[in-house]
Amino acid sequence: MTNKEKLISELIAAFRDAGNQDGAIEALAAARLEISPADLHCLNVIQNEGLIDVGGLTAGELARRVGVTTGAITGTLDRLESAGYAERRVDPADRRRIRLTVTPYFLHRAESIWAPLAADWHQRIAARFTAAELATIVDFLELTAEIGGEHRDRLAEEGRRPH
Repeated sequence: MTNKEKLISELIAAFRDAGNQDGAIEALAAARLEISPADLHCLNVIQNEGLIDVGGLTAGELARRVGVTTGAITGTLDRLESAGYAERRVDPADRRRIRLTVTPYFLHRAESIWAPLAADWHQRIAARFTAAELATIVDFLELTAEIGGEHRDRLAEEGRRPH
């Protein structure tokens, strides 16, 4: 194994460990919010998309991103709306389309859970990495998300084919 191959293996292991830690935090956060981890995962996807596209994403887009059917997403959205954490809004550009957003109530509840973690991330990451190194890390994470999305779609497609 070359040094580069060894580093790639170490990077993948560290990335997976970070994902496992994130999963544990998410499970504890979901319990505090009194929702399921799967519902919290959907909220995270909705919130992250809202940071990129202020209009939010559609139920179909959410279903694809989390790897479930649109029928399953309907039940999830009903529960999240009932809890006051998400809402469906008519898209002003196309009134036939419904966009999903998190609510201020969810953001308020989430702040007490994730603000300490975010502050620690900012402080420790800023102290350890240069701006150039952070740009490389962002590039790595974007690539892992791209690869993950491709394989999510592959698995979803394989699941639709008869065995």
